[in-house]
Amino acid sequence: MKKSKATEAFRVATEIAAIKAALHKRGYRLRKQPKQPVWKVIITPELFYKLTYQPDPISAWVLHPQNNNTRRHTIETIIQNTLKKQPKNQIRRAS
Repeated sequence: MKKSKATEAFRVATEIAAIKAALHKRGYRLRKQPKQPVWKVIITPELFYKLTYQPDPISAWVLHPQNNNTRRHTIETIIQNTLKKQPKNQIRRAS
């Protein structure tokens, strides 16, 4: 069954709030890009990564640029661990 856009938007909003909190807790800053599902994860003013949400059919978070930097790996691990802790069913259903 296809998810509604509202359900998908709620899930993305919940996930980014958790991701932002986890990264902020570890000293990273995030900035939302206007009118795009893109957030800059700022390490230093010169060094940052872009976190994007890829909608259906991918439905995944992607960190750019894709390189083998240890900082990128650290950020990616924080994001993955945060998403694992998110409840699978966040929508309450009428009984």
